[in-house]
Formats: sequence, structure tokens, C-alpha cells
Amino acid sequence: MYTVLFWSGGKDSLLARHFLEVPPEKLVLLTTFNEEERIVPHQNIPLSYIQEQAVALGHTLTTVPLPHPCSNEIYLERLFAVLGSLPFDVDSFAFGDWHLEDIRKWREKVFGERGFTCRFPIWHKPLDDLITTLEEHGQKIVISSVNTDFKDMISTGDIYNREFIENLPDKIDPMGEYGEFHTRVVV
Repeated sequence: MYTVLFWSGGKDSLLARHFLEVPPEKLVLLTTFNEEERIVPHQNIPLSYIQEQAVALGHTLTTVPLPHPCSNEIYLERLFAVLGSLPFDVDSFAFGDWHLEDIRKWREKVFGERGFTCRFPIWHKPLDDLITTLEEHGQKIVISSVNTDFKDMISTGDIYNREFIENLPDKIDPMGEYGEFHTRVVV
């Protein structure tokens, strides 16, 4: 059985991969993308770059093209169509969610109803542990997109590291969980 890690190309996915207790050969990355623009929504990362990340990490990448806008119904229909075409069985999904309860509950409900286990390897881990992990692995992370409300405080291309977090105003979640900013793992 395989575990599918929902891969956005950013720090949360990378951290989830690190903390996920799954043999590397049993882990598959899955990325949804805007089928017209061929970018990962929110992250603003081209699909071609996601493919480079998967190669660099040594994992199989499965992709799911989505229209924009995309309803939950279409999202799930396309996701399960792709999953149903895989040449191996999947028993669990892993996500890089850190603390948003509503998103976790939705995932557990929707995917649990279909018989999948949901795994949240970075859930409520101390921020210092997460940043230390990124530092220890020497992984460069850059800001890939910024919500317009925060463009006067954060810029695309900024380096995401301990110093970046320490300089954020209190109103910005240090992991960008509320969509303040998104990141890209540099390969």
C-alpha cells in the first residue's frame, strides 16, 4: 500500500515529507494544478517546476488538472478519477497542515468516507522544530506568492527562514496558514 502526499511545492509539503514515517519507495507525491495556466494555485509555482522537485526528491509525481474556478465536487471527482487510474493501491493521504482545524476536519470527513486514512505529520509541531528541521537540511525556501493585503510587509522572492519569521508582524501566521503568503522549495 502507498501513501499519497499532497505536494504543493512549498515548505509545508517538504516538512510533511520529512516527518512522515513512510518508506520512501511507498510515498507518491500528488499535485493539483490549474489546467489552463499549468501552475499550482495559491503557490504560483509552474507545474514544470513541481516536476523538477519530484525528480530531485526521487519520488513519483501524480498530477491532477483542475479548472479555475473549481468546486469541491469537481475537485473530488477529478482527484478520485486520477487515483483510480494508479497502478498501485493507496491507503492513506498525507497533508502539510499545521493548525487549521476546519481544513483538517474536512479532509478527514471527505477522505475518511472513502476509506482513506489521513495523516498530518506536522500537526501542532512546535514552530522552532519545523524551522530547525529546514535549517538542518539546508533547504532554501522562497516566498512564491503574497496576499495583496500583506504586500507592504512581505515580497515574492524573500527567503523563508528563522529571520523572516522573527521579523513578521504578529498579525501574520508564521507558516502563512491563513493564506498570507506561500512558499516554494528551491531545487
